[in-house]
Amino acid sequence: MTTLSPMRTVKTLWHTRRKLLVKIVLAVSLTVFLVPVALGIITMSALLFPSCGDSSSTPADYGLIWEDVTIKTKSGDSVRAYFIPGTNRAAILIAPSTNNGRGSRLPLAALLAQHGYAVLTFESRRCAGMGALSLGYKEAGDVGDALAYLQTRSDIDPDRIGVTGFSSAGATAILAAARFGDLKAVIAEGGYGDFAEEAVGIGSGDGTLLEIIYKQSLSTTYHLITGIDIDKLSPVDVIADIAPRPILLIYGSDEVSLSGGYRQAAAAGPNAELWVVEKAGHGRYRLVAPVEYETRVVKFFDRALLTKGLDDEQRR
Repeated sequence: MTTLSPMRTVKTLWHTRRKLLVKIVLAVSLTVFLVPVALGIITMSALLFPSCGDSSSTPADYGLIWEDVTIKTKSGDSVRAYFIPGTNRAAILIAPSTNNGRGSRLPLAALLAQHGYAVLTFESRRCAGMGALSLGYKEAGDVGDALAYLQTRSDIDPDRIGVTGFSSAGATAILAAARFGDLKAVIAEGGYGDFAEEAVGIGSGDGTLLEIIYKQSLSTTYHLITGIDIDKLSPVDVIADIAPRPILLIYGSDEVSLSGGYRQAAAAGPNAELWVVEKAGHGRYRLVAPVEYETRVVKFFDRALLTKGLDDEQRR
């Protein structure tokens, strides 16, 4: 019977333990690497695939006359909308934020309708069964489909159509106005200036290796799901294309996305106005300053969509 010497026994044990240690280190390293990757996938998927947040409210709840409308998109899908007729032949498109339904911004629709504007408010891609959100880019195309519908109506002057949106739809409104010249005015509330930089932090150069991996996972997941480069979510890059059409940017002094408002205002030029509502958080502009909100919004659309038309009629 062969017996190992004490020295060989020690060497064998050390070799075995070293192999085990290497395996443990590799397993831990792989786990540490996979955690931020998995978190990025989960986080972005949750952003792009929320359930429909439809509201049971209808314009009738606000004492409004309305039509139940279906908009056919260029992709062949159908989007439900509410059309509220007006008296001044001008119309405002209200883009839905993230996963909201067509009833999500009816208080604003009622305010605009009280001042003679026709309003079209439509549902999000999630509520229409059109797959994942894109957080603004594809949604800008949806605004284009809604614009095309309004241009077919005999009760709407195609030269008097504006657009507004809040939060992600604020970004959508800017992206849409830059893409569609027939949108004559835009109000964007609380939207990001550049999603990759402001919401994800890509390009900042800050953070640990694990944070960088997490950010890259977010970006890659977005591209794989939507087919779009996340850098396309950048109103600040295209807002100058809207000139000379007027822009009103509305933000609260207490909201995180305010920096994006300043960046857009600087990039847009003299046709853009930035209103910062003091002591207001995200989406609380009208609650904090109800009278000024109504005055600013209505006067903005009046100047942009009605004044020029009235001057032309007077000259004729």
